[in-house]
Amino acid sequence: MSSVVQCIHYSGQKSQQLRNVPFIYPSIVWVQTGVKKLQWQNDWINIDPQHWLLTTGHSQHTFINQPSQSVFSSLQLCFFIKPTTELINRSRQQARSNNIAPDYQFDHAGEYLFMNIINMPKSLPRNVQECMVNALFEYLANVGRLHQLFNSQDLSWRDKLVALFKQHPGEQHSIESACQHFGLSKSTLIRRLREESTQFREVLAELRMGYALTLLQKQHYTQLDLAQLCGYQSETRFAQRFKKQFGLSLKEYQQTILN
Repeated sequence: MSSVVQCIHYSGQKSQQLRNVPFIYPSIVWVQTGVKKLQWQNDWINIDPQHWLLTTGHSQHTFINQPSQSVFSSLQLCFFIKPTTELINRSRQQARSNNIAPDYQFDHAGEYLFMNIINMPKSLPRNVQECMVNALFEYLANVGRLHQLFNSQDLSWRDKLVALFKQHPGEQHSIESACQHFGLSKSTLIRRLREESTQFREVLAELRMGYALTLLQKQHYTQLDLAQLCGYQSETRFAQRFKKQFGLSLKEYQQTILN
């Protein structure tokens, strides 16, 4: 049964200084141990266990994960469904400013709703899952924060490509096969992605880099194995892309993770 959310656990035993980390889906990040020092505009914001980081999909963030007593841990809750336009508009109306920082100090009600989603059984019918997630959306709209996760209710072409790629990010996806899936010409898909200031290769690469971080949190991989799992035929190209994306090598990142 398909899930309407995904929960990803991240951990580290040393400081992790990462740049341009892709957030493919609208997400709430809850730091449980340590601090996430987030670069925002011309400043740095501390995301601690009393705050959530709220971020839209298809965004990138630069941050430092700083351990507390040799441990950093966080939960990222990714949303695969969207709220209604009415809820997004209500959130904008409730917001006190148009330039709100992405950190939010949640209360007991927010914590309760968040943890219910984290702990809900995967066997729950999809409509029940949607009800639980929509309760959190209602809460975030009431406090004027939902629009920090969702700019609109419409699906972008980036969203549509990610939905196509996400089940098997390591497969050899091509723009030709994507065009066939959507019933579009190649020039039309390229134009529509350009209108969203992106391109096919970039959407796929961002998804694969995010997938690489998720895999590394689960177990140790050799560079070759990880490259192949992420759809790269060249180990060297994968290593170059990883370093360019995150600002540190695969080996350097692995050295920061809990054993």
